[in-house]
Amino acid sequence: MFSEVIKFYEAEDGKLYLGDARHFMNLLPDESVDFILTDPPWMISQEVTIRRASNLKYKGKDISLDFGPWDNQWNDDWEYIAWCREWLAECVRVLKPCCHLVFFFDKKKVSYVWYYLEELGMKGRSPLFWLKTNPVPRGRKVDFMKSLEMALWFTKGAIKQDRFNWQLGQQRDYVEAPIPQNPKYHPTQKPLEVLEVWIKYLSKEGELVLDPFCGSGSTLVAARKTGRRWMGCDVDRSFLEVAKGRIESTAVRLELAI
Repeated sequence: MFSEVIKFYEAEDGKLYLGDARHFMNLLPDESVDFILTDPPWMISQEVTIRRASNLKYKGKDISLDFGPWDNQWNDDWEYIAWCREWLAECVRVLKPCCHLVFFFDKKKVSYVWYYLEELGMKGRSPLFWLKTNPVPRGRKVDFMKSLEMALWFTKGAIKQDRFNWQLGQQRDYVEAPIPQNPKYHPTQKPLEVLEVWIKYLSKEGELVLDPFCGSGSTLVAARKTGRRWMGCDVDRSFLEVAKGRIESTAVRLELAI
C-alpha cells in the first residue's frame, strides 16, 4: 500500500509534495508533464566512510557512502528493480508524447530498466554525462578517479526536432561541473549547471518539469531559473524543507501565465 501524499508547499510557478513517488505520480493525469528529470535512489549505500588523506591535492571532508535509509530500503536487487519498474511506468504514463525522460542511474543496473522502458514505447537515446571537475581522489592507489556520472535519456514515442532546442547551439553529451560542496544540501546532490543545460535543451519556457525524487530541490531550482514550471516530491520532510528554502531564494523567471 502506498503512503499518503501531502501538498507540502506551493508557489506561483510550482508545487512540492511529501510522499511516495509512485503514489504521487499515480495522482497525476495522463500525459500532463513536459519533461521529467530526476535522480532516484540507486541502492548503493554502504556502511563505509572514505578517509581523505591530508596530503591530497583536493582536500575536503571525509565522504560517507551510507546515504541514509532512503537508499537502502530493499531486500535485494530484484526487489529494487521491481520498484524501479513501478515508478518508471508512472513516468511514461504522465509524460506527454514526444517528450523526454532523463534520470541518473547506477550503470550496473541499466540493462534491467532499458529494455523495460522500450517495451513501454520509450526510445532509448545516447546517455548524458556529468563530467566532474573535482573527482574524489583514490586513497588506495589502485583505481582511476571516478569522473563521470551517467544519466539515461529516453523519448516517448516519435523523436521530433521541435522537442530539442537545437537553436541554442551544438551541445556535447556531457556537462562539466564540480561536485557541489559549499553548501552541500544532499549527499547525492547534482550541480545546477548540469541540470540547467538539460532543462534548456529538452523543454521549453513555461513547460512543466517534474522531479518525483526531488531531494533538496536542485532540479526544481534549475527549472525556476530557466523559466519553467516545476513539480517535485520526496519522502523526506527535512529535504523538502531545504528545497523550499532554496526555491524561495531563487528569483522566478516564468513570464507566461500559469
